[in-house]
Amino acid sequence: MGNEDRGCCDKCAKTFIMGINVLIILVGGAILAAGVYWQLSDTGYYKEIFNHDIFNIPIISIVIGSLLLLVGVCGFIGACCEVLFLLKVYMGFLIIIMLVQIILAVGCVAMKSTVEEMATNRTLILIGYYGGSEDEDGLITLTIDAVQENFDCCGVYGPSDWDENAIYSGNSSTPSSCCKTAYRSDASCGYASYQTNDKINDTGCKTSLLNWIESNLLYVGIVAGVICLLQITILIMASKFRTTLEDEDYLGF
Repeated sequence: MGNEDRGCCDKCAKTFIMGINVLIILVGGAILAAGVYWQLSDTGYYKEIFNHDIFNIPIISIVIGSLLLLVGVCGFIGACCEVLFLLKVYMGFLIIIMLVQIILAVGCVAMKSTVEEMATNRTLILIGYYGGSEDEDGLITLTIDAVQENFDCCGVYGPSDWDENAIYSGNSSTPSSCCKTAYRSDASCGYASYQTNDKINDTGCKTSLLNWIESNLLYVGIVAGVICLLQITILIMASKFRTTLEDEDYLGF
């Protein structure tokens, strides 16, 4: 049986593996580039805030991007050039990735309180740097404003968290992003004391974010399910094509 005599399933499997791995290579390259840029860029305090001993985002991005590139290249070359060894390596990577995902899912559930505490502490640090000299390029300010405006919240636990910021602690005021949607055009909204200001949101962003996550768990589950099905499909296609190559090799074609 020559290459031209292969069935439709074999041809579809080869095409599918090549196509999906082109996408994996592009995604991996983008994540790797972003991680390298973030790690090498001079971002001062902003970089330090996110460089936790365990959850070091730039390093994690570099590792994930590199692994995706390696997996994608093995899969694409293995299918395109019909290299049986690379296909076996590719399938091994897929199995390992699926096992790691299961371990990470269990770990996230087990470490939920630790991750939540770390995120809370980091955000409180961000609030202290908001609008200050440590906030290079205004990235911290833009990030916090975006969160407070999109989730209609103020501070981590509430408006009183802004007492930790040197700019707002003197008169118990808050940034304008704490203002309720109807009052955001009011330039004086955030300048009044949060203790008597009914124009600002009094819900903390931690509560708002947790509520948002809980309300979107269904969509997260659907996405996770689709990813699992896609991985299983890729594994089945790779196994089918590998078997075809092994049969051809055994028959001497």
